[in-house]
Amino acid sequence: MFRARQVLLAGLAASTLLLGACGSIEDDTVFVPPEVMAEWLADKPPAAHHLYGSVLTGGQRNRVLNQMRAGLAAFEAGADQIAAASFDDALNYIEAIYADNPTAEKARSTFVPERTKEFKGESYERAMAFFYRGLLFLAEGDYGNARAVFQGGQLQDAFAEDQRYQSDFAILDVLSGWASQCEGNSVLSRDFYQRATQARPGIYIPLPTDRVFAIADMGLPPLKTGTGEYAEYLSFMPPEGVPEEKAIFVANGRGYEATFGEDLYWQASTRGGRQVDKILAGKAEFKDMATNVAAGSLLVADAALDVAIYSSYSDSGDAALAVAGVAAIVGIASMFMAEAARPEADTRYWDNLPAHIDYISMPEGALPTEVVFMDQGGGVLGSLTPRVRIDPKGGCALAYGRSRHASDIPATPPNSSLRR
Repeated sequence: MFRARQVLLAGLAASTLLLGACGSIEDDTVFVPPEVMAEWLADKPPAAHHLYGSVLTGGQRNRVLNQMRAGLAAFEAGADQIAAASFDDALNYIEAIYADNPTAEKARSTFVPERTKEFKGESYERAMAFFYRGLLFLAEGDYGNARAVFQGGQLQDAFAEDQRYQSDFAILDVLSGWASQCEGNSVLSRDFYQRATQARPGIYIPLPTDRVFAIADMGLPPLKTGTGEYAEYLSFMPPEGVPEEKAIFVANGRGYEATFGEDLYWQASTRGGRQVDKILAGKAEFKDMATNVAAGSLLVADAALDVAIYSSYSDSGDAALAVAGVAAIVGIASMFMAEAARPEADTRYWDNLPAHIDYISMPEGALPTEVVFMDQGGGVLGSLTPRVRIDPKGGCALAYGRSRHASDIPATPPNSSLRR
């Protein structure tokens, strides 16, 4: 009887240790000495300092996300070299998303929460990183690299299991055609424009004589949320409060109304079943199984203890107490394992992306001096001076404006804290 009691006590002690191992996850914010931070921010746009600060303090887990957020703010501010460096860094990690390495194996572990993994983004976020890097190549007149990067974005968009929506990021083909047009390659430009039209009939195609491409980022990005019993399925919600319906670029006293190019909520919500959803569903099944095993084992332990109490100091009492001890170990361990299994989806998202992208092309010399944003009823919401980049070689020009400033977001990405 004494030896059986020892088994039971040892099981409870082991379970207590397991409980400690399954405690809450600590946050991974990195301390950066002030002098290191000052040196890092010295060449960054002042309006984006809080975002570039997070590139260092946010750790490796949020590096890609913070580089994309900061890079977009730098692009809007006209700090093109800084923006290019940010997107290059992000794209290097994005392109390694399917690497087979120990880190990837650890990320697939049942006990590793999605939010603890290194952020790579959903397909629409990855495609948008390629989109902005391609615009930066356009701005410097590097049309070959611009076209290659835009097509890299199409490849990211193709990573969807629902075949109906593969590679339908039509504006990337329009921009590939535009890069070819500015390069003087009419054959390639025609092919890419045809691909864009096949993906979205009626999409606006620049005239062969146009030499200015104007882009307007409008509104706020789609939101991510976890659904299901354990928030294990990633779902998207349309952005709230986006009255921006129309953008008009003004050049030489004439207004050029931008046409619809891309809806990011549509791109986000039509990805089909993602492979990660299956992984998360497996984690949820494991959590359910472990919970059921825990409940059953503890019932066995309770019944065995009752037998032991009524059969004290007998061989059957010892046996019952031993069964109770083993069942308690299994039950409590399973309970802690169920608690440790974290199937919740990763809901971090790129929060200074737009809701939709509009664009228009214009003839040579029509350099926009103003972009006016309007609501559905035609009311003016505001205006600003777009940033115009002219190809140093004199081929084409790119005009860019945003209805919401890319730097007007918090330093920390949404849903990025590890604290529970």
